[in-house]
Amino acid sequence: MNKDACGVLGSALTGALTGWLALALWQWADAEDTRSCADSTSVCLTYYPLTGTLTWAVLAAVVLAIALPLVGVRPRKTAAAASLALQMYALAVIGPFAPRDAPDTNAPNLIALALGPALVGVCAVPAWRRAGLIAIGVLVVAGMVAVGIDKDMF
Repeated sequence: MNKDACGVLGSALTGALTGWLALALWQWADAEDTRSCADSTSVCLTYYPLTGTLTWAVLAAVVLAIALPLVGVRPRKTAAAASLALQMYALAVIGPFAPRDAPDTNAPNLIALALGPALVGVCAVPAWRRAGLIAIGVLVVAGMVAVGIDKDMF
């Protein structure tokens, strides 16, 4: 396996790790929010969703900023920011399709969250950059269409 493929594989694994962390924190925040508001008869707002989201964003930014250069995806700041933005977008697309309030930590969700950093890894290779950018564009548009269709159906 060549160096470029190892960088893409490493960035996909890093994306799966941070994606798992996002889903686990989302489930924790949802469970705590539900538990806190169980006895409430009025509007109940807690800090758990914000805490879970901010904790994930900070941890994911640190993990991506450290791990991506280690697997050979450069430039570090740009790759970490793009990976984090694509994972946030994937979370925004996955959210409306969750059967309950929080998406499950299952293989399709982890693959969707790992795609962002993997495609950033593909874009870091000059010979593969055009294909990576096209794939990112297709996935972003497909996510917009999927969320639009979801909102129209219900």
